[in-house]
Amino acid sequence: MSVNILLCEGAPKSPDVRVLTALLSGVCLVEPSGDKYGLPRWVRTNRGVRIASVIAALRDRDLEAEYSQPQDSPHPWRQNDERGHPFWLGWYWERVEIENYLVDPQVVQRSLGDRAPDQQSYQDGLRAAAESIADYSAARTALTQSRHRPRTLDNRWGQAGGYANHPIPGNRTEVICRKEISAILEAHRSSQHLDETEVKQRFEAFLPACRPGGDRFASFLIFFSGKDLLCAMRESLSSLGYPSPGSFVERILVGLERSTDNPWDWLPEWGELRRQAASITSNTGS
Repeated sequence: MSVNILLCEGAPKSPDVRVLTALLSGVCLVEPSGDKYGLPRWVRTNRGVRIASVIAALRDRDLEAEYSQPQDSPHPWRQNDERGHPFWLGWYWERVEIENYLVDPQVVQRSLGDRAPDQQSYQDGLRAAAESIADYSAARTALTQSRHRPRTLDNRWGQAGGYANHPIPGNRTEVICRKEISAILEAHRSSQHLDETEVKQRFEAFLPACRPGGDRFASFLIFFSGKDLLCAMRESLSSLGYPSPGSFVERILVGLERSTDNPWDWLPEWGELRRQAASITSNTGS
């Protein structure tokens, strides 16, 4: 027996559901279950009701992740139960979110085939986008890792960037990031007891890692937000014939869903997720 049901973030027809349905075709049923914070409860509830099934969940890694060498594999997701014993929930992606995979040049090429943009032009635009959000990524990561509890401190700002109402600032310099960090901390001062000096020191520590030459920048498809990358690519995508980041993502998803290839062969992590989902035999992760 393999995993029968995989719970994931998002709503029906969300990119998460569409990608996972394609990757795990013939292995298990994919069910959307809202945001990642409710997934542990849904896993426990479903295991209590669907006792004959092997149920797991998959969530985004998000910006709270500490740096680690890329493994091309989903990471095991465990929490402690009421007795303090490790409780297997499933996996979390190695990359920040599903969009990090959809902008990967390999996925773009394989999903669009003959209609794919010029490979070098696309890669140049992707790298330029990463460079443009380097300082902003350091700021977002510092804010995320300064939270005392999930979702209790804003970690982004700006205007809608053309993809799923995701905000991104037009000016993303170090100076502006410092000002915005101060403004966010001030807005949360009544509910968060955070030392602004400590948060900014964390930001300063992330800057060299997120800039060209740093370890996070070297793997920006893993450690930067895929949504940020998409929004920062808006102009370059337009020059390649895509009206918006959202329309670009939709073409990638349709190409993936219609592919006659096995999409789990496109990226090592995708193949490894499928292999692990097919080999798990119980709700303990064994």
